[in-house]
Amino acid sequence: MSPTAGCERFFAELDALTELAGARDAGSYRLPGSPYLRSDRFLASFRRNDLGPVAQAQWLERLRALDAASRRVEIANLGQATVARAVFSPFPGLEPEEVVGTCGRQLVARDLTQPERVERLKAAVTTPDAYSGWHRMVGLYPLTRLALEQGVAVLHRRLRAAFAVTPGPLSQGGQRLRYAPPARTEPIPDTIPALLARVAQNPLAIPDPRGSERRRLFETFAPVWEIEALSSADRIGAVEWRNDGLPTVRVDSPVVYRFVTHTRFRGESLLQLNYLIWFPRRPAQHWLDIYAGDLDGLIWRVTLDRQGAPLAYDSIHPCGCYYQVFPGLGYRVQQPALHSEPVLSPAPLLPPRPGQRLVLRISAGEHYLQAVYADTEELPAQRYAWREHEELLAMRTSRGSRRSLFGPDGLVPHTQRIERFLLWPSGVPSPGAMRRIGTHAIALVGRRHFDDADLLDSLLRPL
Repeated sequence: MSPTAGCERFFAELDALTELAGARDAGSYRLPGSPYLRSDRFLASFRRNDLGPVAQAQWLERLRALDAASRRVEIANLGQATVARAVFSPFPGLEPEEVVGTCGRQLVARDLTQPERVERLKAAVTTPDAYSGWHRMVGLYPLTRLALEQGVAVLHRRLRAAFAVTPGPLSQGGQRLRYAPPARTEPIPDTIPALLARVAQNPLAIPDPRGSERRRLFETFAPVWEIEALSSADRIGAVEWRNDGLPTVRVDSPVVYRFVTHTRFRGESLLQLNYLIWFPRRPAQHWLDIYAGDLDGLIWRVTLDRQGAPLAYDSIHPCGCYYQVFPGLGYRVQQPALHSEPVLSPAPLLPPRPGQRLVLRISAGEHYLQAVYADTEELPAQRYAWREHEELLAMRTSRGSRRSLFGPDGLVPHTQRIERFLLWPSGVPSPGAMRRIGTHAIALVGRRHFDDADLLDSLLRPL
């Protein structure tokens, strides 16, 4: 058996085992006929580019690296020993993760010697959207869209109104909690623009900070979370598995999960810093609260231009709900075309002055973002710790094994909301349920994804 044939058999058997165990990572998409490559919406956007040989080689390497990253968590959840026993290996002396890397690089090297194969790969790099066309067809979407539009309009008026008023007195028994980032580490002797220029020195010009550079960027733009707390459901913490196999949030030690994404804007690839908090639940506000359920949270995303200034800030809950965008200096939001959901943009945001941080004010119970303002870094607050988003993909269970917080469909189990019985004609799978990065549909009307490579490019216009 040739090395490439052995590698193809390895990937085929590993894929079969992963599917059988329900351990597939939903954050990226496999390329048909190329099991050593996966894509996401950002990398898929490069298929439109006329890439030279060096850039094309790096693009394929990034597709391979994305597959390797997904397989790393899949193998962790399956168990190294289980994979080693059940899957044929063309390199018996290597661990399964090492075989993934070795085989993936061999197959990419083969592809680069066959231009026609690379062209077929480019044609195959598509990412399915997060909507169900079947649901929209059965739900008579052209008619139910009208009701969805009215519901969105009511919600937007409510959320926008919160930004127009100063916060009122706390509810009886409530308190205002503030969570601030950890103390800064030793600074890197570089300006932010110089740092971004250095980490984008690659054939695709993708900003790719690692190590201390990545830490510095997250520390520089980290927000303070200001939360009105009426119960433990309004405190943030680390996600873990309970003994009964359900997810929960420990609130005794506040943490913020961080991860990097990218977008395309005016032909350039820009860095996005993502900050994710988790609450134990969204408590019911009344006896028939269709939005209540286990786990809730908020994602705050900062998109940096090449000069290191925030191009825009935007936010969703982990269900993909309540998308809001705050343009940076010099930009405004252009609303999408008719029959697409309007974009909620309460106000533009100026970057904080030196010695200040942005403060995100969040309501009790519903955890709506109500205000964003700058304040001194010295304000009294409890310090949160950093966690990497990847930790959620292979969490330790009470039995010592590992399991992803997210199912193979990208949804967090046991976080369904009653609202799904009303909103399913939108085509969004299980509206209200928490879900994995890469699977967030953020509009009930039309089609829009949080990780769309052209999202901000389609929304922002110069003043």
